[in-house]
Amino acid sequence: MNTQRVFVARLSGCAVFDPAGDRLGRVRDVVVVYRADDPPRVVGLVVEIPGRRNVFVSIGRVTSIAPGQVITTGLINVRRFQQRGGEVRVLAELLGRRVYFRDGSGEAVIEDVAIERDRLGAWDIGQLFLRRPRTSASPFTKGPTTLAGWDEVTEQLDSTQEPSAEQLVATLSELKPADLANTLLDLPDARLLEVAEELPDDRLADALEEMPEDDQAHILEQLGDERAADILDAMEPDDAADLLGQLPALRS
Repeated sequence: MNTQRVFVARLSGCAVFDPAGDRLGRVRDVVVVYRADDPPRVVGLVVEIPGRRNVFVSIGRVTSIAPGQVITTGLINVRRFQQRGGEVRVLAELLGRRVYFRDGSGEAVIEDVAIERDRLGAWDIGQLFLRRPRTSASPFTKGPTTLAGWDEVTEQLDSTQEPSAEQLVATLSELKPADLANTLLDLPDARLLEVAEELPDDRLADALEEMPEDDQAHILEQLGDERAADILDAMEPDDAADLLGQLPALRS
């Protein structure tokens, strides 16, 4: 039997259905836990349900995962998702991490993660889609990509090494503005601001227009006056005017 494999970046924003075909929400992230001698195991999905509430759906209630859709048993606990100790969110935390090849051939950055279902029905991290450092001096080239198993690499243990926000921006590049806005708001605050710094002005402006005004103001206040002014210029005039009213320091 062929291994069922799905890359997590392709799941972002995918619809989640119950057995009757009614849509319950959208996938926002995949939650894994690390294990001592085996690849991390998937324990559930973060799903956004109506009302922009993120909830946790245990992997045991997921009957099918495929690009474009996720099928569940229909039983969902609607309590707001709270990350527990030991849990790692793949999109928010794992993408962009630096790893080293165990064979000594160098380092790479995680751009995507494949989860695979074994014959017993459990989902684990399988292959990693990695990008090695570029070999050309040209700023317009990227390093080569490769696939590797979890057991072929070791993670960067230096706590001062920040994961790359650029990789997450690339992963989110095809999301619609509303989905991008929700994904950004799901990120830890420091990570959100890193990604906002990397997003193009028009892309960030589109996402901000889909957010509550308090969240819009919070993000712009952290970006600095010059960047905030550029973002406001890229927004629709009515949205920019409403937001400007929340930012008296930028009115000039």
